[in-house]
Amino acid sequence: MMVIAFAAIANVAAGAAPVVVQAGNVEAQITLLADHASGGRKIGVAVELAVAPGWHIYGEPLPAGEGLTPTSIKFDSDLVARQNLKLPKPTPLKFETLNETYPVYQGNFKAAGDIVLAQKLKPGDYSIAGTLNFQECNDAICKMPQSVRFALPIKID
Repeated sequence: MMVIAFAAIANVAAGAAPVVVQAGNVEAQITLLADHASGGRKIGVAVELAVAPGWHIYGEPLPAGEGLTPTSIKFDSDLVARQNLKLPKPTPLKFETLNETYPVYQGNFKAAGDIVLAQKLKPGDYSIAGTLNFQECNDAICKMPQSVRFALPIKID
């Protein structure tokens, strides 16, 4: 993960600024590790997530039928041929009142991966759209699941 962090810092200086997504008690900084590319190229993606103290968001796997939403980041742009983004292993958290243990994320954590651009893209300025999905809870309540849209700028050569 350290290599990704250093690469992200180097590319931010080169022009690939992170996009900040914030909703409720969750913030994500999503960064493409290149600010320009050509069609078919693989581009690294770095994500830094922060969950406010006292809150958690869910990881996977979650039991079926519970109605809980796991955390995910999905790119849905026609510009993306493939995506691979790995969240870290969540921490098991025991909920005494439910007598259940669920995988959760708390505090600050990082995810990393890559996208592969579609092959035949015309040169120009584009945005790669995506969605951050999560459900935030604390010891007393769970909020409704959220789907927060974002767009990452990229220049196609």
